[in-house]
Amino acid sequence: MNNFKVIKTLLIIIAALTVVAGFAMYSLISGEKVKYIGYSQKEIWEASIEKSDKTSIGPNYFLNLYYKGNKADEKNTVIKKLTLFIDSQKYDENEDYDLSEYTGEKLEGGGVGEDHILTFEYMPENEVIGHEITVEVTWKTNNKSYREKFKLKRTHWYQ
Repeated sequence: MNNFKVIKTLLIIIAALTVVAGFAMYSLISGEKVKYIGYSQKEIWEASIEKSDKTSIGPNYFLNLYYKGNKADEKNTVIKKLTLFIDSQKYDENEDYDLSEYTGEKLEGGGVGEDHILTFEYMPENEVIGHEITVEVTWKTNNKSYREKFKLKRTHWYQ
C-alpha cells in the first residue's frame, strides 16, 4: 500500500514536469515574433519593426512609429519625412504624416483612432533579419523643424 502511494506521487510529479517541459519547449521553438525596437535620443520617438501576420507573399515585416513627446505638441506636429535605412542604405521614405490623425483619441462614431503610424509594409524577411536598421524622422512642431536618426536593436522573445 505504501509503495502504491509513492508510485502514484512520482507519476503525478513526472506528469507535471512533462507538462512544464512541453510548455517550455513549445515556447522555445515557436517563440515570439522577431522584433526590432529603438528610441530617438531625446525619446520623442519609438520605432519598432515587427513580423506581419499577412504571409500570403511570404514572411514580411512592417514599421510602427510612436510619438512619445509632449502631448500638447502632438496635434501641432507634422512628420515631414520618415526614412528607413537598412545597412546604412536608404530603403524607403514616406512623407507628410499629420500626427493629429494618430493620437489614439475616441472617434465620433465609436471606437478609437490609431495611436501610431504603421508604414513600410511588406518588407521581405531577408531584407530585415540580421541587418542594421536605422530610422530617421524629420518633423515640424509649431513651425520649428527637427530631425533625429536612431538605430533599432533586435529583441528576443524572452526579453
